[in-house]
Amino acid sequence: MAWHTLIEKWMLKYGFKPIGQDCVTFLLNKGKSIILLSLYVDDGICATNDEKRYKQFLKDLSVKFELSDQGRCEWYLRVRIQQDLANKCTTLTQTQHSKDVLELFGMTGATPISTPMEPNTHLS
Repeated sequence: MAWHTLIEKWMLKYGFKPIGQDCVTFLLNKGKSIILLSLYVDDGICATNDEKRYKQFLKDLSVKFELSDQGRCEWYLRVRIQQDLANKCTTLTQTQHSKDVLELFGMTGATPISTPMEPNTHLS
C-alpha cells in the first residue's frame, strides 16, 4: 500500500477530515481544539491552537509512522514563515526563492520593470 494511502487511512481513523479533493490537508476539530495538517511527499506542516492535544497527536502518530518534530516552522517548501505571536500576525514570503531562481538563470543583474510589455498591447 502506498505511503500516502496509509497515512490518509490513519488520519481518517484518528478523526481528521480531508480538506479539498486531493487529501493532502486534514483538519481535526474537537470543540475549541483545532489541528490542521498539510502533507507534501514525506514532509508535513501542522498548525494548532491546542499544544496539549498536538503533543498527544504527535505521540499517537509516531507509534505508526517515523517522524520528527522540528519545532516552530520557519521554512516550508521554499516559503519563509515569520510569526509575530504578540500581534497575531503571520507573514509568508518567497524572496529568497525568487533570488535563487534569478541566480540560477543568470538574471541577478537584470533591470526590473513594472510591466513586461507595453500596457494595452493587443496581440494578434
